Amino acid sequence: MQSARSLALAGLAALSLGSIGPLHAQPAPSLPPGEGRDLVATVCTGCHALTTIVQIRDGSAGWRQFVNYMIMKGAQVSAHDSDTIVQYLTANFGPDSPPQPNAPPPAAISLPAGSGKDLVEARCVTCHDLTRIVASRRQKADWEAIVGNMVNRGASATPDERATIVSYLASQFGE
Repeated sequence: MQSARSLALAGLAALSLGSIGPLHAQPAPSLPPGEGRDLVATVCTGCHALTTIVQIRDGSAGWRQFVNYMIMKGAQVSAHDSDTIVQYLTANFGPDSPPQPNAPPPAAISLPAGSGKDLVEARCVTCHDLTRIVASRRQKADWEAIVGNMVNRGASATPDERATIVSYLASQFGE
């Protein structure tokens, strides 16, 4: 008798919980129309939520680097499709693009303490939000290449600052 009563109470609890909807549901961000939208929706969201994609603002070279990195990680994309994806992302999520409707506000992110944290916050966030940094796991050589590329593209960092930034990124966000 006791087990039947326990089973009935458990069923009632499950039924009650199942009828409760999320308290703070927000509409999912959507992708703007254009050539490449379906590719991004299919290929990119196989691993990433749209929330991640719509928050990044990058130029053609930056999006190309993202797409190539994803291909290197296993994304199945032809050369033609990768060009289409880069063009779509640049047009809709470039540096001067307005935020997308229904896109959640950027999350408040803080970097872990360590030597170089202040430099990363001062230099990198000039063009990128911290989400892009904390979501990455890379080997030190990859961080060196990325930081070098950013300096070559105009980021301000002395050679010593560059080394400090790379060391910080590799220690905090290394593979």
